[in-house]
Amino acid sequence: MIPITRTTLIVALAAPIPAQEPSPGELTLRPMPFEVRTAEGLVLEVQVGALPVPENREDPDGNTITLAFARLVSTAEEPGPPLIYLHGGPGSSAAGAVRDPRAMGLWAPFLALGDVILLDQRGCGRSQPALARPLPFPPPPEVFASREAYGAFLAEAGRAVAAELAAEGVDVTGYTTEQNADDVDDLRAALGAEKVRLLGFSYGTHLGLSIIRRHGERVESAVLIGVEGPDETQKLPSTYTTQIGKIAALVARDAAVRDDVPDFEALLERVLAKLEREPMVVEVSQPITGERVQVRVGPDALRMILVRDIGDTSDLPVFPRLLYTIDRGDPSVLTWFVQKRYGMGIYPTLAFTMDPASGCSPERSARIAAEAKTCPLGNAMNFVFPAVEAVWRMPVLGDDFRAPLVSDVRTLFLSGDLDANTPPYQAERMRWGFTNSVHLIQGNGGHETWMRNPEVPGVLLAFFAGEDVSGIVVDMPPLSFIRARGRPRGVTHPSVAQ
Repeated sequence: MIPITRTTLIVALAAPIPAQEPSPGELTLRPMPFEVRTAEGLVLEVQVGALPVPENREDPDGNTITLAFARLVSTAEEPGPPLIYLHGGPGSSAAGAVRDPRAMGLWAPFLALGDVILLDQRGCGRSQPALARPLPFPPPPEVFASREAYGAFLAEAGRAVAAELAAEGVDVTGYTTEQNADDVDDLRAALGAEKVRLLGFSYGTHLGLSIIRRHGERVESAVLIGVEGPDETQKLPSTYTTQIGKIAALVARDAAVRDDVPDFEALLERVLAKLEREPMVVEVSQPITGERVQVRVGPDALRMILVRDIGDTSDLPVFPRLLYTIDRGDPSVLTWFVQKRYGMGIYPTLAFTMDPASGCSPERSARIAAEAKTCPLGNAMNFVFPAVEAVWRMPVLGDDFRAPLVSDVRTLFLSGDLDANTPPYQAERMRWGFTNSVHLIQGNGGHETWMRNPEVPGVLLAFFAGEDVSGIVVDMPPLSFIRARGRPRGVTHPSVAQ
């Protein structure tokens, strides 16, 4: 349940970052030392980039850190503003995608408009220092018995990681979204661009909104996919209550599962009560030693597992079967989900610096506390552990960071109607202050389905080319659930034996 979902977090580019420490703003660019191809065999011109920036702009005597990025060189005779991709997380990576021919195939059409910049944000990927570190020791078998046990493990591991970073001289208080936003504008200036285009996903939209607030006059246009507003780092439990109701309605209409799961909401309530009485034991592999261990899974762990995937359609189709099998004492599907979260092996440092620094308004905090009392998933959607926050002690950005935002930057907001992580109403709330914007809602779309939709790259390309994309339909196929028992037919999932 550690919130790191991509192995690209630690993917390295072949060319090393320069060993010397140049002054902030001194851009380094050199050819990629290997050939970069798309899945179709097209060879792209790509450069390795490095840009030194202050680690903490509030400390004039502080360290200099290095941002790493890949520059995909435009094929246009007269390139327009470069497109900077703002990855999610916080803590993911972008530059490592140069090794993925499929990803390069997605980016290649944009080169007709200008350069594409795949930036590893501060503390991420190949940028130095990288704050995500291997777990200092394996999680204990009791880590998923309760939320308190999970928080205690994260705090203990966090103390070890914090000590390691402190010994290296890292000032973690500089790793905030505002400093991240200023990095992007420094990169724009170092590239010699008057303006940039932005494409942000998930946390990248949170960052993109900060860039627009602080440097909007230098943003030509922006696409924000899965919008997390300035005061939306902490999620509303009521959104997840609604999502459970929507899933229940979809399950009731699906002939493959409705007979076995006639009431999804009642099944969830029954399973949580069952795990409260007696946690289920599953056998998984430790992420460090590979040793097989028996892990007790209580109701809090199931809530956190569901929260992590309930907003995306990748794992959602197996949820009825997951609950159905637990209800009948079968741990087979649950084991897969526990292994997925137990076996990550990386400590998500930026989740405890970037996110807490963005803060939460008192009004929203009070609303979350009230809604958590009646939400079946409680407050599991918020990765907040007081013991962990005490380890990192991040200063919270001021009220101005979370204030309403008004902008005339031409912006395309994209949402999925099954995305509980960044639901469509968040984009609508932000769009209220944007005087030149469009909002497209993807039917049957989850949090991470956008670039799997073959229609979407063309829509983004048209938008950045200045075309009107309002009214375009970008729906995904209807969700198909996996049968609750027996062998699945047609729809498959790695948690279910074929």
